[in-house]
Amino acid sequence: MTVPAVLDPADPKGLLPLRALGDDLIVTFMDFEQGDAPDELDLVELGFMSKGGTFRKVDERWYPTNDPIAFPQTLKVPRDLLSEGVYEVAIQISIYGNNPNEGPRKTLTIDTTKPNFGNKPGAAGFPPELNGTITETFLAQEGEVSVLVPWYDDAEALDRAPYYWTSEAIPPDSETPIREQEFSAEDIRDKRLSITVYADEIRSWGSGTRYFYYHLRDRAGNEGPNSFLSAIEVDLSPAPGALLPPRVPLSSRGLVDRQQARDGVAVEVDEYDFADPGHKLAVFWDDTPLPEIPIDPSAFPLSVPVPWSTLHAKGDGPLRAKIYYKIRQGTAYGPPSPTISVAVNLTLAGQDHAKAPALINEDLALVEVYGEESQTRNTLLTDDFGLPASVLLPLYDAPEQGQLLELHWGSYPGVVAFYEVKPGDVAGKSVRFSVPWNVIDTDKENPALPVWYTTSNGVNQQQSLPTRVAVSIVVIEGLKEVVFPHANRDGVLHCCSRPRLWKGVTVRVKADPFIEQGDTLTVCWQGSTGLNGSEPIKGTYEEIEKELTTLLPGEDIDIVVEDYDRLVAPMVNYGSALVYYRLKKSMGGRGISKKEIVIINRTLPSGAVCSPLNDLCEEN
Repeated sequence: MTVPAVLDPADPKGLLPLRALGDDLIVTFMDFEQGDAPDELDLVELGFMSKGGTFRKVDERWYPTNDPIAFPQTLKVPRDLLSEGVYEVAIQISIYGNNPNEGPRKTLTIDTTKPNFGNKPGAAGFPPELNGTITETFLAQEGEVSVLVPWYDDAEALDRAPYYWTSEAIPPDSETPIREQEFSAEDIRDKRLSITVYADEIRSWGSGTRYFYYHLRDRAGNEGPNSFLSAIEVDLSPAPGALLPPRVPLSSRGLVDRQQARDGVAVEVDEYDFADPGHKLAVFWDDTPLPEIPIDPSAFPLSVPVPWSTLHAKGDGPLRAKIYYKIRQGTAYGPPSPTISVAVNLTLAGQDHAKAPALINEDLALVEVYGEESQTRNTLLTDDFGLPASVLLPLYDAPEQGQLLELHWGSYPGVVAFYEVKPGDVAGKSVRFSVPWNVIDTDKENPALPVWYTTSNGVNQQQSLPTRVAVSIVVIEGLKEVVFPHANRDGVLHCCSRPRLWKGVTVRVKADPFIEQGDTLTVCWQGSTGLNGSEPIKGTYEEIEKELTTLLPGEDIDIVVEDYDRLVAPMVNYGSALVYYRLKKSMGGRGISKKEIVIINRTLPSGAVCSPLNDLCEEN
């Protein structure tokens, strides 16, 4: 019996990697001696139990004795059992389903605890002989700097420490480690954990205040938080006459992304000793030479633009581009300047396009817009009044979990809906947005309303072309509020109202020239504990529809709220109902009335509460 996911088959602890816990755990087993009786079944069971515990079946399979078996065979430990702890697995065989025989057990260890018990590691310490500054002379002599990591109690051999070197006092989450250090058994025995930072890693970041930090990762793959930062001054000043490091001015985002590429990327070179108009400046971006420019000693700093083709020459990244320059005198180039590195991230959510880095990607699919009632492509009609609209589009190429699609609607400010890519999403999947009515309501008549979306991976955005949507939602204005004919002059329905509350509450829609035979009215009722319709009561909302099959001009329409227990009884002591109606014209028009409040009180001054079984009105 074997467990393929175990990191080291020779490890008696049987440590499982963290990545193996996301699915059922496969256990394989080899041949067993089947029963020789024909037309019988042998049972193989998989046990998964705490160390030393009794056999606990988690999977099984019956094998007909008539059928040959192709080995190895597999059984699975369900994913939901894979929690932290030390376990054993074993195969138990029952010939003909009888006399179970358990095989040897194998130990499995599941470790989901982050190193240092998930606590933030302490700051690393630089060698005291540096006196707070790393100089070019030190790097030339030693070639590296060794920093000491504070000991942590649960340290084990083969733990690793990915580490970072940055110019940011508050490093962004997007920073990537420059390298990682593995701690040996000797390091653990001596309780001395050190990380080596090589000279070229330090030089590439240039001079100034620099910060070192790291995080811990154990063999199982548990990663802890980033450590506290250790600050150090770096002084790589060249000898007089040497070239200064180049500079790449960036936005506050601090990297070359697609927006920076659209705004323009340039390498700036400061004045150097003995500059001459006969010299030529040759800038190299990740070893790609840019067109040379003549030196003008009066125009420092000199600026050399970096075209998109060069920025994108090594792909989307993320990567750190190395930048340096040389000065050519005649046909000979002098030594290169110090090298700097710049973060480059040109990755996208969705396929790239020929006009990159332009924001609008004409290769992204266009959205299709449908009204909930009209269901006509890229058209919203009056039938869709008061309802959300659906926006559909096929998902772009190679979607990745966490990427974001954000929908925009005409001149409505900001994002109106979004979709976050989920695990298992694939290109071409139909993505549906729902645009709420309050957004549509801002522009109900527009023959070509633009609707588009953006994609984002958290670093770069791109935008689709707009779909032009014909919006023609004609709304009837000025419909008056409903009245309650059985309420008293103060607008209150109470225990003595006729008819009684439990006989039904009449909502009257007054005659209106806009309301005609063949139309449909929908009365909307919402119960509340407050006097003014505030504090809605859950479960007391209802829509009551009435088709006006017969209606005389000038005739009022009464609609009765009949469900006393659910819609009226919850208002006990000076509650209220907020009521209005929607009009649906037989010829397609839509309208909504003003809202009205009716107070409902079932409590007498004595504190008694009336009900169908307790009619307390004095007239009785």
